[in-house]
Amino acid sequence: MDEVLTTRGKNLNEICIQSGLRILNGRVQGDFIGQLTCFTPNGSSVVDYFISSESLMENISFFKVHKFFGELSDHCQISVMLKIDCRINNNINDKLQFAPSTYIWNETSSQEFITALSSDNIQSKINDFNNKTYDNVDILVADLNSIITEVADKSLKQKQPKKKNSKHLNKRKQPKWFDMSLTCLRRQLDSKEKLLKKYSKDPVVRTSYFSLLKLYRKSRKHKLKEFRQSVMNELDNLHDNNPNKYWDLLKELSKDNNKSSSPDIPSNTWHTMTEQLVCDGIDLKWMAGGDSDDEEELEISPTTKFHEKMSCRGKVRRLLLRKARSRIIFTFFDVVVKVLCCVLYFVRVQTDDINRYKCGGSMCLNGTEPEVAISNEEDGMKFTSAEINWHVLLWVHRPLPLWIVQVVLAVASFSKTLLLLFITKENKLEQITSFLFVMEVICSLPFIVTIFYPVILMNLYVPAFLNCWLLKNAIERLFNDLHFAKQRFQTISTTMSQQILILIIAMICIFFTTICGIQHLQRASLEKPLTMFESLYFTIVTFSTVGYGDISPDIWPGQLFMVVMICVAIAFIPRQIERIITTFMERQKTGGNYSKRQALRSKHVIVCCQFLTSASVMNFLTEFYAHRKLQNHIVILLCPVDPESDMHMILRDPKWSNRVRYMKGSALKDIDLMRCRINEAECLFLLSPAENSNKEQADQQNILKSWAVKDFAPNCNQYIQLFRAENKMHVKFAEHVVCEDEFKYALLANNCLYPGISTLVSLLLHTSTGYEGDLASEPWQQVYGKHSGNEIYHIQLCYSKIFNQFENRKFTEASVEVHEKFGVTLLAVMDVDDSITNEEPKIQLNPGPSYILKKHDFCFYMSVSKEENTNIANIKIEKNDVSQREKNYEKIAQELQRMISDQYNDTNEIDQEEEESVFNTLTSISGGQVGAKLRDLNRSNIGDNELRVGDEDQTDSTGNATDASERELTVGRPPATFFVGPKNADCHLMKVMRSKCCLKWGEDCLHVNDKNANAPRWGQNLIILTAQRINQGLYNFILPLRSCFISIKSLRPIILMFEEDEPSKLFLETIAHFPHVYWMKGKLVCIDDLLTAGINKASHLIVVNREITADPSQMVDAETIVNVQTIHKLFPNINILTELSEKDNMRFMHFQANDEYTLNISRLEKKLKEHNCILTHLFRLPFAAGHVLSGAMLDTLLYQTFVKGYLIKFVRLLLGIDAEQNSGHLSSIKVKRQILAKYRTYGDLYKGLCTITGEIPIAIYRTERRKRAYNDLDEVEVNQ
Repeated sequence: MDEVLTTRGKNLNEICIQSGLRILNGRVQGDFIGQLTCFTPNGSSVVDYFISSESLMENISFFKVHKFFGELSDHCQISVMLKIDCRINNNINDKLQFAPSTYIWNETSSQEFITALSSDNIQSKINDFNNKTYDNVDILVADLNSIITEVADKSLKQKQPKKKNSKHLNKRKQPKWFDMSLTCLRRQLDSKEKLLKKYSKDPVVRTSYFSLLKLYRKSRKHKLKEFRQSVMNELDNLHDNNPNKYWDLLKELSKDNNKSSSPDIPSNTWHTMTEQLVCDGIDLKWMAGGDSDDEEELEISPTTKFHEKMSCRGKVRRLLLRKARSRIIFTFFDVVVKVLCCVLYFVRVQTDDINRYKCGGSMCLNGTEPEVAISNEEDGMKFTSAEINWHVLLWVHRPLPLWIVQVVLAVASFSKTLLLLFITKENKLEQITSFLFVMEVICSLPFIVTIFYPVILMNLYVPAFLNCWLLKNAIERLFNDLHFAKQRFQTISTTMSQQILILIIAMICIFFTTICGIQHLQRASLEKPLTMFESLYFTIVTFSTVGYGDISPDIWPGQLFMVVMICVAIAFIPRQIERIITTFMERQKTGGNYSKRQALRSKHVIVCCQFLTSASVMNFLTEFYAHRKLQNHIVILLCPVDPESDMHMILRDPKWSNRVRYMKGSALKDIDLMRCRINEAECLFLLSPAENSNKEQADQQNILKSWAVKDFAPNCNQYIQLFRAENKMHVKFAEHVVCEDEFKYALLANNCLYPGISTLVSLLLHTSTGYEGDLASEPWQQVYGKHSGNEIYHIQLCYSKIFNQFENRKFTEASVEVHEKFGVTLLAVMDVDDSITNEEPKIQLNPGPSYILKKHDFCFYMSVSKEENTNIANIKIEKNDVSQREKNYEKIAQELQRMISDQYNDTNEIDQEEEESVFNTLTSISGGQVGAKLRDLNRSNIGDNELRVGDEDQTDSTGNATDASERELTVGRPPATFFVGPKNADCHLMKVMRSKCCLKWGEDCLHVNDKNANAPRWGQNLIILTAQRINQGLYNFILPLRSCFISIKSLRPIILMFEEDEPSKLFLETIAHFPHVYWMKGKLVCIDDLLTAGINKASHLIVVNREITADPSQMVDAETIVNVQTIHKLFPNINILTELSEKDNMRFMHFQANDEYTLNISRLEKKLKEHNCILTHLFRLPFAAGHVLSGAMLDTLLYQTFVKGYLIKFVRLLLGIDAEQNSGHLSSIKVKRQILAKYRTYGDLYKGLCTITGEIPIAIYRTERRKRAYNDLDEVEVNQ
């Protein structure tokens, strides 16, 4: 916590380093953050240390900085717990000596002591002592002490200690001068000490504490001085007047002084204390702080709530408040009603006849007028001497049709207000006492009261002109709802226009209020009643400070009203103008505090990052608010740096201004966490900055922030983003953790097996409605863009209209029929009944036809929209034609098998302009063997270029034995790494771990001499991965490529090429368990290294992006893009998979300046940016083909996990990082033109694969040949 390092601190560190010593503060359990130990008015710091040698560090188990007591010292007490190994001595009385006793010494004691000393026994012991040679001075002192003690026991009498009452030993009694005022100050000081300990760096808390401490010390000193002076005065008086009381007071004071002296400790007490020390069981648990009996154990329940039944109140709330269109209509209705109320008030004033109430509340007879006595004519001011006609102020003339319309509007408006009061979750008392509700009551309730006695109350005056303020509030809400519904970005100019418009409306309201108010009050004047136009003229002249004086109120109610309105206008209008000026500056501040009232009124989440960019914030907000349940959530952005100009524009956007708040602060500071109300927050998102030159440092910062949040708010859910896989071990307590390296390498590996899988996962993880396809012109772009809106959803079978008809049916049957009827792909299921066995429910991808769906199962399906958001009629599935349909499926599968077996025989006869497709499927465990037979048919005729790994006695052309044969392989769990831990996925392993010499590529050894690209056995099957350095994420690259679901004949060699690091012993031991995994040192820019790696015989080249350098002038991804472009020019036939840091840089991959097709895609990308699309690079050919990916695309995985808590587990199972029992795996089937000619639809193939082989198709990877500058146009069509 103390970040300041002084010169003395540097010297102390140097001394510790040179001497081999270590400072325990901030390094040992109990004080990991380095708590402050000194608190002074000038500041707080760490100046008290425990310093230990390196050898003793292993025996230190706990270190603690105790509570701060400012009364005793400016420093805190510190303590340390040591682990000791003591032996219990049963003969403890033989070695332990009693503490020296107290002896009585008198006049004869010296002679008796000399006599005892001269005895023969003592003299013999003295001679033995003199003749004995001592190597240890402690033994010498002990022997001499025993002789003297024995002489004293024989000659002297021991002094018996006084017995004291144990009840009063620990009782602390305050002195007489410590009165109640000092007690109250002491209690206040204790509370301030707790605040100072918690917020040590807060200047307000520090100033308040030390000022109170100074007052306490001064008061205590003053009280003691007064007490002593009073005692001295009392002694002086008693000495002369009452000597007896004088001596009694002296004795009492002497007793008080004796009580403060330390008592003598008897010898048996010393013996007991010494005996307790020599043992093994030293109980020092008090140093850990806290009683375990008073603390309840935290139980984390990761169960996700998938379905919620809505009440009538919730349905009305969703209809009127949550739906954007309904909310706009509701607000627009409010605007119309208020406008009509104001217009009808104006109509009532114009149709009113004041003569009806002019003479005492009735019409004047015979044309007589009330007399007016004019006075005070000298100064020009004239006042009526007649009384005010109060009857005119209370009653008006309101025609019956006008009254009916006003009553209807009042009833509608007041009913709407009561409905909102009922359905909202806010505090009812706060709503009732709010300004808007009070104004609604004033304007509407009197009209409703007139219904009960309309004959008289129909003409009751109601200040309906106050509806203008309710109209202003409704217009502000309408602006917000309109921008929210349009989903468009708000510029700063539009924001200023809105502020000016709101200012004009506010000024109109204050003018309208003044006009109507003064007009009605002047009706009571017998001399100067005003019309609406005269009131308008008078109001403008008055507020403009011109003041002609031709019109003025002549009765005191009108004059008082104008005084109030002028004061209001002076305070109101400059404030409105100031709001326009502060529009540019208010969001540049720290953001203030998120109040407790706001936290209770609406749910909020916190996003914490070291540096937030406008692009990352927009991505988060778009994904987060894409879910309907999160529309009313508040997002708090917590960042330690000031927001940039782009961030200010986002925060001023009406779409986000009411839902997003930016706060400057750090998660490491408790005061900032308190400002965010993290204890009431739904969750905390800890994001890693995209542009970071040191990923290790970024992970360490996130880990410390996570620890700080867990310490401050243990109940707050954490969603953490990390770079390195090995750092996950530090945040196991977090609800969800997304590691970039873990998923990135798994995607790259699966791209080598299943083309375009990275694009498929990216499309599934981003939120879209599929409108991107409507903007495209090409047919493949329209289909591709439309189905890019597919996402993974979940629903419980008993609540589903789609799946509830398949209870007690097979999983594969349900998948086929659901896809046929509704176009939905059923992918996985979770059996919640397994939770009865105290096991966490597990997701099973395609459990196969053996799985029977149950009522409480959760179904996971892929669709463009969620079932709850669609209008689906109850369609009953006919079961009569099931047998005939299965026969048709069987024919389809048999024909499919025949076509696949013949597709390689006619390879040379197929035209080069053909199209081919690859179906990515989910294969069940039971159906995997059937599907494998179909896939093995197209591998049987591949030829001599296949990788021959499975033959037992296989040798290459040179006669040398291979380094791995089928008899040397086994299937089992992969080895557990030191940081990542064990994996559940089974894979191909070596029975005997390979030697380290067999792991380096390009260098032959005694065991294997074909570890080079020139060996004919490799064919065109090498997989080369180039990386800057070694990290634990490479483990996830190897696992999918060595999965047990891949046949041994299909295992491809993996060459890992590193630029900087030499592999560690631990890394070599890990890859030695896997067959055909090698490493070498080389650079991507060096052609010789690439040729050594075998790039001319490689099927895939994976380029892992270099880490961002600290130089901001260097463009991100520039080196990687240029190097890949160079390799593509030199080796055009190799399949290059590239990882980039910025997803916007995908447009530079395979860049062709003069290609018209590429330019059309660029224009389409600009259209997507105008529509605020996240995946603007959606139609870029390298991305659509799965040749490039960015780790930034995985950010949405963490964002969507807040709503879909299963999504991370689902993706891990899909990519093969994890595995569950009876869960399927990813696979692919390549289909040529002949099969597509016979089975033209996706649904036919879906039926055949799902019914016969148990495989569920999830995507199509299609390759089309075009006669353009860029010939190979690849695309991925998800589902449909």
